[in-house]
Amino acid sequence: MQVFQRTIAKEITFSGIGLHTGKKVNVKLLPAPPDTGIVFVRTDISSLPSIKVSPKYLSKLYYATNLSNGEISVQTVEHLMAALSAFGIDNLFVYLDSEELPILDGSSAPYIYLFEDSGVKEQKKKRKYLKLTTEISIEHDNKRIKAEPFEELIIDNTISFDHTYKKIRYQRLVYSHNLENFKEISKARTFCFYHEVEALRAAGLARGGSLENAIVIDKYDILNESGLRMENEFVAHKTLDLVGDLYILGYPLLAKVTAYRTGHALNAALVKTIYQEKAYEVVELEIKSQKITTSLLGNEEAYSTN
Repeated sequence: MQVFQRTIAKEITFSGIGLHTGKKVNVKLLPAPPDTGIVFVRTDISSLPSIKVSPKYLSKLYYATNLSNGEISVQTVEHLMAALSAFGIDNLFVYLDSEELPILDGSSAPYIYLFEDSGVKEQKKKRKYLKLTTEISIEHDNKRIKAEPFEELIIDNTISFDHTYKKIRYQRLVYSHNLENFKEISKARTFCFYHEVEALRAAGLARGGSLENAIVIDKYDILNESGLRMENEFVAHKTLDLVGDLYILGYPLLAKVTAYRTGHALNAALVKTIYQEKAYEVVELEIKSQKITTSLLGNEEAYSTN
């Protein structure tokens, strides 16, 4: 596992449409110093207000993962956060001129290309990990998620929908989090059911959604003429989302996470519970005789800065 903190090696710029707002947004990613964390900056507001990724800012968890600190909000951060987690990027400034990150193609694959083109830079400060110390389990409406202490991040994820389209009825993926494995699931796109689209738009959501950035499931099949990118694309995307949501902790989590029919709200409930109950130890990795071990820092130090 990664011993030192990382940021990107050079500036990255891109633009696109927000999935829910339908607004065009321009994004600039800049390297940040050690111990900065992931910081979003709203350039469409003259005072350039910012918000640092933290569980305490999770809000409005309806079909996306959003952050709000009372001054500003940033929406649909999960696909970027998942890619940052996979590349081990700890410190980054994210400048955007609207409230929602672009959906791009509905997956995290575009971020793979952007970060590989930029490269990542190792920094001189040790990386902190949150090592889970006690089991956390949350259930709601026949949906559940559980995290258990483990030496790395493992996700055992199952989806199950009562639907006539067979491929959405049941899929399971056991995923070990590292960059190579993440590349496999990164191309999995967000999805929705056709009968939900009208209700979503009536609620002010999915205004930027299309067959170019989402899989739309009809009664018996998908509407996308190009088909699926992989047979397990649905559970792969839910796993991608979960990776991004877990990185809202601000530091990589060491745990085994078992999920059944989970979504952003349940993922966030797990993240908030871990954070609020301090159900972790803060550790750094040490290299001794070619073997990586952990050193204990305590559960307060990780969140000692704003």
